[in-house]
Formats: sequence, C-alpha cells, structure tokens
Amino acid sequence: MKDKFIGFIFLSGLTFGHQPVMDMAPRWSGGYGFQVRYESFGSDQQINNENSYSQRTYWLEGVYTWDRAKRITFKLPYHSIEKHDADVTTIDKSIGDLILALPLKKYSNFKRRTQNFGFTPQLRLPTSSTKTDDHGFLGGGISLSYSSESFSFYQFYDVFGWLYDEKDPLLGLDINLGIHPYHNNATNSGLFLLWDLTGRWMKGTTTILSGPVIMPYYQNIMARLEVKFPVVENDEESDLSQGITINTGIGFVF
Repeated sequence: MKDKFIGFIFLSGLTFGHQPVMDMAPRWSGGYGFQVRYESFGSDQQINNENSYSQRTYWLEGVYTWDRAKRITFKLPYHSIEKHDADVTTIDKSIGDLILALPLKKYSNFKRRTQNFGFTPQLRLPTSSTKTDDHGFLGGGISLSYSSESFSFYQFYDVFGWLYDEKDPLLGLDINLGIHPYHNNATNSGLFLLWDLTGRWMKGTTTILSGPVIMPYYQNIMARLEVKFPVVENDEESDLSQGITINTGIGFVF
C-alpha cells in the first residue's frame, strides 16, 4: 500500500474543521471547556493489491473564551495506524502534531434565531523533528465559517485551507444541516439530529464523505456520534477506499 495515501487520510482527520466544544459552546465570556474524541476508519476495499489499513485517532481538545466572540483552542491527536501489505503488517503509534487556533466570531441575535460568522487562523506545530506520515510538519491554515440556530433548525458551514512545509496544500469543506427536535428548559437538555458532508481536496485527490450525526446534551455536557460513508474517492496514489468513518466525542463546558 502506498504510504502517501495514509498521509492524506491522516490530514483529512487532522484538519477537521470543527472546533471544540462541538462548535457550539461555550458562548459566554470567561468560559472554558474540553472534549475527547475517537475517530476510526480504514478498509480493504479496492477502488482501482491485497492491502488494507486501519487508523484510530484519539483527540484531546480544549477551548477558552476570554470574550464571547474571541477564543483560543487546541487539538492534540494520538494515532494508531495499522497497515497490511501482502504478508507484512506494520503498526505505528505516535502523538500527532499540535493544532492551535484563534476562532473569532461575530454573533447576531434575532427574535427566533441566532447566528455567527467565524474567521479562524490556525497553526500546526510539529511534535517531532522527524517527519513521518503522521507528524513532523509545520503548517498554517485559515477557516471561514457560518452557523445559524433556531429552536428547530441548525446549520453550519466551514471552508478552510492549509499550507504545509514539504507537503501539498489542502482545501476542506464541512457542512452540518439538521433539526433540533427536543429541548427541555427545566433541565437544559436536548438533542440535535444532523446530516454531515465532508470534503477534502489535495493534488490528485478528492474525498467526499457524508452521513448522519446525533448530538445529545445535558446541562454542561454535550456528546456527538457521527457515521460517514464515502461518496466520492479519487486518488492517484492509492487503490484503497477510506471506508466508513466513525467519530464519537464528549465535551464539558464551564
């Protein structure tokens, strides 16, 4: 299996456009929070050798808002990647590169909904001087986002790009659309049901994934479960499909 494909798949997770906690909280000055996420994907399905791979990534992410519209976030991944090539199996476990971001938002409140526009500069810092498929690259990114929420409907759009040293640039798109079918004011609990569309473009590579998302919350705790399926996969460097992607997380805000 070609290593370059594994590098792209890692980037598709690493440059995930969403920000902690679940893009939704905290929404007040002096707030802070953290979340943990688990992401897995991989397959032996051929697009165009009897190879397979699987990747599991554990994320620790945090946010602090010194002002409702100004915040700083971090994301730190830990990767476990297993590759099968003919009779050879390799397993690589490592800490990925640290991502720092400065989300700046412009909030507007209306009678029946609230919205915000976001501008987010991001910085990827290498955790190792040795470059591998998984870490060791310096990068910078910019994200432009918009989200709107009413009592019954939620929408989120994020377009972003990354430039790296010694690696092709990446362009990404994340869209979440869905409903807010339940909310209990007495317990501050409820549920979002969304549909996710994820697109990633690099030189010679196009990947588009889509699938359902469920987001329950209770007081200061919010969880997310999403399952995404490949819709488009074009890669000049690989014969393998990414397969089904599962992403689960839980976050806490204070």
